[in-house]
Amino acid sequence: MNRNTTIDFVKFFAMIFIVYIHASSFEQVSLFGIEGEKIHLTIDTFARFGVPFFFMVSGFLVVNQVDKRGGKYFTNYVWKLVKLYAAWFLFFVAYDLVFKIIDEGLSSPVIVEYFRSFTPLQIFYYGAGHSQYHLWYLLAAIWGMIIFAIFYYFNKMNLLLLFSFLLHLLGMFNQSYSGIYNFELNSRDGVFFGLFYITLGAVFAKNQKIKDLSTKIKPHVWLYAFFGFSLLQLVERVYLMYWMDGKEGNYFMFTILVSISLFMFVISKPNIGEGSWVNSIGKKTVGIYVAHPVILNLTNRFTDYWEINFIRDELWWGILLTPYFFFAAYVLYILLQKVKTTTIHRLKRNTL
Repeated sequence: MNRNTTIDFVKFFAMIFIVYIHASSFEQVSLFGIEGEKIHLTIDTFARFGVPFFFMVSGFLVVNQVDKRGGKYFTNYVWKLVKLYAAWFLFFVAYDLVFKIIDEGLSSPVIVEYFRSFTPLQIFYYGAGHSQYHLWYLLAAIWGMIIFAIFYYFNKMNLLLLFSFLLHLLGMFNQSYSGIYNFELNSRDGVFFGLFYITLGAVFAKNQKIKDLSTKIKPHVWLYAFFGFSLLQLVERVYLMYWMDGKEGNYFMFTILVSISLFMFVISKPNIGEGSWVNSIGKKTVGIYVAHPVILNLTNRFTDYWEINFIRDELWWGILLTPYFFFAAYVLYILLQKVKTTTIHRLKRNTL
C-alpha cells in the first residue's frame, strides 16, 4: 500500500490544535464583545479531534505494517513508544528539578518532596503530573496497543471494537457525562480512551467495505460532515457543562462521529500535501508533542518574571501564541535530536 500523505497533512493541523488545548491562548482575549472564555471553549472543543485522530493513525498504520512485516512489528512499535516515554519522562524530571532548585533552593527536602509526589500508577499507567503531564498519551498508546495486539493475534478485532466501544461509553461518565453519573475511575487512559480509537483505526485499515464507502462519497462531503459534527460536539459540550453540571471532559459522544468523518476524508483523498513542508513537519508531530510543554513553561515563567501578564489579554497574543509554541517546539525537538545523534556518534568513536 502506498503511503497516505494526507495523514501527515492532517497530523500537522491536529497537533496545532492539541498545542492550543495546552496553551489556552484565547482564554483571556475578548473579541467583538465575545468573552475570551467562550472563544476558548469553542476552539478547545473543536480541537478535541486531535488526540483521537492520532490514536486512529496508530491503529491504522501499525496494522498495515503488521500485514507486511509480521506480528513482531507490534513488539517493535510498543518498545519504541516505551523508550520514547522513558526518555522524555527522565528529561522532564531533570527539567523540573532544575527549576525547583532555582525556585526553592538546593535541599534534600525539596528533592524528596518532588519524588514523593509520584505514584507507581502515575508513572506506569496514567501519566505523572508536573511538566510531564502530557506524556499520559504515550502511556495510553502503549497499553492500548498491547491490549489490541493480543486481540489481533487471536483474530478478535471485531469483538474488541465492540468491547472497547462499551468501555469508551462507560468512560464518558468520568468525563463529559459525569453530570448524569460520576464514574470515579479516571478514564483518560489506554483502556477507556485510547483502545477504542486504536481499534477503530485498525478496522479502517482492514475493512474493505469502509474503504469502498469512503471513495464512493466525495471527499468534500466527509469534510462537511467533520465540521458539522464538530459543531454538534460544541452544542453537546455546552449542554453537558451548563445544564447537566458535567465536567468539561476530554471527549464526547460526537467526538466519535467527528473522528470517523475525518478519517473517511483521509482515506478518500490520500495524496494531500505530498512533498510539502507541512507534511514534512507532520511526520515529526510526536516530537512537537513531547517538547512543547518546555516552551510553554519557559514562556509563562518569562511573562511572570517580567510582570507582563497583561499581554495575555491582547488579540495578537491569542493569534500568535499557539503557532509560536508549535514551531518553537519543533525547532527544540530537531535541535535535541541533533545533539543526541552527535553525542551517540562521539561515544561510538571513543569506544572504537
